Amino acid sequence: MKTLPISAGKEEIKNLVIQWIELLAQEKYSEALDFILYDNTQEIDGKIWIWTPERLEAAVFTYGQPWYTKEDMKRLYGMDYPVDRKVTSILNSPDKEDLLEDIEVSIEFFDNVISFEKAKMWGISGLDYKNIIGEILFDGVPIDGERSDLTALFWIKKVNENDITLLFHDLHMM
Repeated sequence: MKTLPISAGKEEIKNLVIQWIELLAQEKYSEALDFILYDNTQEIDGKIWIWTPERLEAAVFTYGQPWYTKEDMKRLYGMDYPVDRKVTSILNSPDKEDLLEDIEVSIEFFDNVISFEKAKMWGISGLDYKNIIGEILFDGVPIDGERSDLTALFWIKKVNENDITLLFHDLHMM
C-alpha cells in the first residue's frame, strides 16, 4: 500500500490519485487494489460488496455500476452499448499538460473527527471512520481519450501517526 506523510499537501495527494488512475489505464486492476485501501463495507442487494479486479474494471465500462456484467449492459441498454470502455492514461497523453491542468480534484480536509452520526449518514460507519481525515472527488476520469462524467470518490485515511493513504469508495456518474 502506498502511503504519504501526514504532512502531505494537496499536490502530493493529487499525484497519488493520478498514479492510481494510471494503473487503471494500464488495466492493472490487481495492482490498483494493492496500491491503496478500498471500502469493502458497502452493501449491494443485501450482500457486502468486496472490490475485486473484475469489479473495478466493471466500474469503468458500466460508468459506475460494477454489479452489472457486459452482457447485462447490452441487455439493458442495447446491443450497441460500448462495453470496451477503458481509462485513458493522463501521463502518456500528448495533451498531458492540458489534462493535468484540467483535472478537477477536490481535496477537503476535515476540521474535526467524524462523528458516528455523520459516518452513518455518509455510509461509512463500517469503516475506521475516526481515522478518515478528508475526502477527494476526482471529477472527469478520462475514458477512451475524453474527459468523462465519471467521478472517483476517495477518503483520506490516517494509517498511523505519520502516514496517510487513500481509501477508494466508488466510481459514479456526476
